[in-house]
Amino acid sequence: MRELKTEQFRNLADKKLVFDERGQIIIGDNGQGKTNLLEAIYYLTIFRSFRSSSDLECIRFQGKHFSLNGKLLNDEGVEETISAGYDGRRKKVVVSGKEARNLSEAFGVLKSVLVSPEDILIVQEGPATRRKYLDIVLSLISPLYLQRLKRYRKALAARNFLLRDQSAGENVIRPWERQMAEYGAFLTGERLFFVERLAPVYGNIFYKLSSGEKGELIYRSAILEECGTISSEKFDVQQAQGIFAGKMGKTRVFERSRGMTMCGPQTDDLSFMMEGRPLKNYGSQGQQRTAVICLRLAEAHILEKLNGIRPVLLLDDIFAELDLRRCFNLLEELVETHQSFLTAPRKEAIFERLGHLPVRKIRQGDLYDS
Repeated sequence: MRELKTEQFRNLADKKLVFDERGQIIIGDNGQGKTNLLEAIYYLTIFRSFRSSSDLECIRFQGKHFSLNGKLLNDEGVEETISAGYDGRRKKVVVSGKEARNLSEAFGVLKSVLVSPEDILIVQEGPATRRKYLDIVLSLISPLYLQRLKRYRKALAARNFLLRDQSAGENVIRPWERQMAEYGAFLTGERLFFVERLAPVYGNIFYKLSSGEKGELIYRSAILEECGTISSEKFDVQQAQGIFAGKMGKTRVFERSRGMTMCGPQTDDLSFMMEGRPLKNYGSQGQQRTAVICLRLAEAHILEKLNGIRPVLLLDDIFAELDLRRCFNLLEELVETHQSFLTAPRKEAIFERLGHLPVRKIRQGDLYDS
């Protein structure tokens, strides 16, 4: 990220910010705009807020719209511009002067990884939160994944609607089931492939940050269990399609009574384990926070490996979550190799060891040199 121009986005000042290619450290009291700045950068990655489901909440108080305009280097090292705006009714995204017909065309043009305190919910909340995590990251990696995810969700919604319509015959439901089987098998295979590559990196980082404890990530899928698949190398997409389609046929009558589809990728989960036990149930809050930080750092590694470009790191108040004596070497390595934006409420001793990063202060949404 080379430049960012903000207009009426939360409390941020309307101005153009020019960033050092290495990134920067941002210091400010709570409520001054540190997280808002990271949110603005990450918005240009996924085109929605990571803190709110409504774009209206991103518009400055008493404002009528917001806009964000960024300059960056793409995967080929060529400068691109990307902008996003919302006027209260319509969202508009433009990449290098061309308006995107839909958000998926621009999704992930700017590759960034955000580490925030709210990430602990990935461990603490239910499977839907963890599936959402997988779907966002895989959509950043592969436009095809995002496309098929949208098609799967459309077919799933149609089947659920027809299940609740007692007059709908099987001949009407089956075409949607065929689509679900095709797209669902693809999603399952891609998730398995990704988690297999993410898990060992996560485990290595977790071992370092937790003083030698063993952390694991396991993708759990009923379809995979019926396939007998234990690795992506052995995953047979045609077999998975057949099993998924057959399962929907067998459970159709029961699912009519429930009015919903009860098998498929929308029921899968990503399990966090520590020393062979579920982290959600047996881990302390500190261990859970460590786990999600490890997850995000592993994500940055995999994005670089699969896409060939280092994502921007957005680290929101990470110093409050980590034992710096145990993890500094790892953090230093990442910050040295990625453009990194780190926030903190005050100057920390660690900044002296991250001396290559310029330090700036933020007050009432305005960024200035310290």
